[in-house]
Amino acid sequence: MSVRVHLDNPHTYYTNLEFISGKIILHLTKDENVSAIIVKLEGESKTVLMRPSLYQQNPSLYAGGRQTQRQQLAHENHKILYKSQQVFPTPDPVTGSYLGLSYTLRPGSHEYPFRFKIPFNNGCWDPQAQREGPGAGGFGNLGLGSLQQLQYSHAKKTLPPSLTGFPGEAEIRYYVKVTVQRPSLFKENRRSAIGFKFLPVEPPRPPTTSEAFARRPHSFQAGMAGYAKKSSMFKKKAAPLSDTAPQIEVEARLPSPAILTCNQPLPLRIIGRRKNESPELAFITSLSIHLFGFTVVRALDVTRTEPNDWVLMSLNGLSIPITAAGDKIGTEVIVEDKYWNQIRLPNTVAPSFQTCNITRHYEVEVRVGLGYGPAGDIQPQSVVLPLRFPVEIFSGISPPAALLTAMAARPTQNIPVTGPSSTPASDPAYPPQLSANGPAAEDLPPPSYEDAMAEEFTQPNGPRPEYSGVTNENAPSEVGEKGGPPPPSGGDKNGPPGYSGHTVV
Repeated sequence: MSVRVHLDNPHTYYTNLEFISGKIILHLTKDENVSAIIVKLEGESKTVLMRPSLYQQNPSLYAGGRQTQRQQLAHENHKILYKSQQVFPTPDPVTGSYLGLSYTLRPGSHEYPFRFKIPFNNGCWDPQAQREGPGAGGFGNLGLGSLQQLQYSHAKKTLPPSLTGFPGEAEIRYYVKVTVQRPSLFKENRRSAIGFKFLPVEPPRPPTTSEAFARRPHSFQAGMAGYAKKSSMFKKKAAPLSDTAPQIEVEARLPSPAILTCNQPLPLRIIGRRKNESPELAFITSLSIHLFGFTVVRALDVTRTEPNDWVLMSLNGLSIPITAAGDKIGTEVIVEDKYWNQIRLPNTVAPSFQTCNITRHYEVEVRVGLGYGPAGDIQPQSVVLPLRFPVEIFSGISPPAALLTAMAARPTQNIPVTGPSSTPASDPAYPPQLSANGPAAEDLPPPSYEDAMAEEFTQPNGPRPEYSGVTNENAPSEVGEKGGPPPPSGGDKNGPPGYSGHTVV
């Protein structure tokens, strides 16, 4: 006996409200007794972290440094998606019941079609679904796993994207699984599974009426060694500089709210501003843009933050003027966006998300290298100013118009979310400002799939960004009992220091 899952027209990745269909292919070489064939649509968010030793928890009690207890592993496995469908035998069309406990299938190939619709929100947050049986759309046949779901803390959120890259520690995976149940105690059930990548529909985009900005002032120092100006092939002489070095401000701007889109360029603006009168000009001599991702992993009472860093662009040897001769104080110079308007986010970047035990948030840092001197000549004095934003990253998959209408018409309830906040602290030197519209609204989850989704709401249309968030969706799990031990938890890992984030109308 062999069994496998075949997907119809398999996609690079699937999304919310989309149908995933296929067939179960069962090949028999002889007569076989079969009780049932069950197909499941599953998503799991797994985390495993090492608890600190007793000495780390209370050094005063264990001054000798001896570890009196082995470190314990903290596990969480959330069934964020669980749907079940029996494809054989099919129920009696009149009574709805099954006619027998065992069926004999003849040798040859047998095919059984299946079809699931991927929901909008995770399912593990609903305790009623955890208690109900699979026929009622619940998790009831998970056994001990269902009891574990009741013990965990859950957040009602949009299904998170597929995520790997943290071996032995955290992963989010999606599968279609099949189980061929056999009535004999001496013959084990046959199973097969196929993984698929998932990228969620993005939430409704709020209207953009202002810009968020990060700003840094800088004053060059006068009286430093002048620039060695080349006057001939064999002779150099120093170019004289004035006693008044330029004072400038440099700022980077993004539309507010600061939202980036997977596999799309940054909607960035860079502006220089003169703050004093000086005959010399200020120049951008280098420019780089970094994306920092912070993955907050939680397993029971243990939390760890894993940083990632993507270099989106890095240019050196530039001489881009950000002040002009004869400018008045306060005059702004806008840098041409030709240096970055074709740079897209890497397709390995997942959208921002929060699920029960894993959260991902992002920051963007624009590093601007500056120098000054007479027009055409930049003296050796230079500095690099970091301009940093907290940003959200959207998937680029727009929700159906009918869904937006339904969500706007229905009031939503604020579901408490456990776990650490994903919003970093602001730089005290540059406190965040509010937009003209006042403080941001609370993060309200969309209505549940059962409440807001109807059959006529189908998958979103239009172009979809590339996404490679999982190296191999059919690779064995690297988290849990089959994975290796996770690295020891030594507290949060932090990225580069804080940011200065503001909003300007």
